[in-house]
Amino acid sequence: MASGSKGNCALIYSDNTAILCDAGIPITRIKERLQSVGFCLDAISGVVVTHEHSDHICALPRVSRAVPLYAHPLTAKAIYDRQKGLLNYKRVDFYDNGFYIGDIEVIPFRISHDATYPLGYTFKCGNSRISIATDMGIVAGSVFNNIKDSQVVLLESNYDENMLKNGPYDQRLKARILSSKGHLSNVMAGEMAVRLAGGCLETMVLGHLSDTNNTPELALSTVRGCLGDKCDGVRIEVALQHERSQIFEAYEK
Repeated sequence: MASGSKGNCALIYSDNTAILCDAGIPITRIKERLQSVGFCLDAISGVVVTHEHSDHICALPRVSRAVPLYAHPLTAKAIYDRQKGLLNYKRVDFYDNGFYIGDIEVIPFRISHDATYPLGYTFKCGNSRISIATDMGIVAGSVFNNIKDSQVVLLESNYDENMLKNGPYDQRLKARILSSKGHLSNVMAGEMAVRLAGGCLETMVLGHLSDTNNTPELALSTVRGCLGDKCDGVRIEVALQHERSQIFEAYEK
């Protein structure tokens, strides 16, 4: 639905279930982009939240009027503190162990980011798996282990290091982005693509691009350059901030 520093929202669906991952863009835009692929908000079975930063939760108060909200208890508390309320929250015991929404298994995994309890997610239906892993300063082993069997991976490719270091951000913000709890660069995304190539990965979608410190063309060329000959077996695409992406399908193997 949207991916970038100004707002994030993704739709994951099977034949029977539809889930939103984050709700960080205006609800009017969420409804418009859902409608463009044949959905309405009432057809969504749940919204799962990665962490409490505003570009991931700004529409939650309105979305959760119609859609059950799933988040780790620590993240739920952080959302409550930020938004002064929490509507339609579905508490899941032992959240880290995963749970089902309809016929989709939701598998959380820890990521490294400056939030209370940040998570990535793998969504599994039969043998089809899709993973979302953004907003992280490093790719820990647990991240790789949780996404390596997915056919489709939305992976952060936030910044070009030269653009960031020579750009307009102040030194404190640059240091935050470059830290182990910040964001992934294009090169780091490319290195992860190399690790995943040759396995189950069919499509890598580069996401959470900075409008200031990156371009879609630069992200694509950097990741494809890292892959080299391995690029022939992996489709590389970019998720954009200001328009809906195409639909990416994960097929059972």
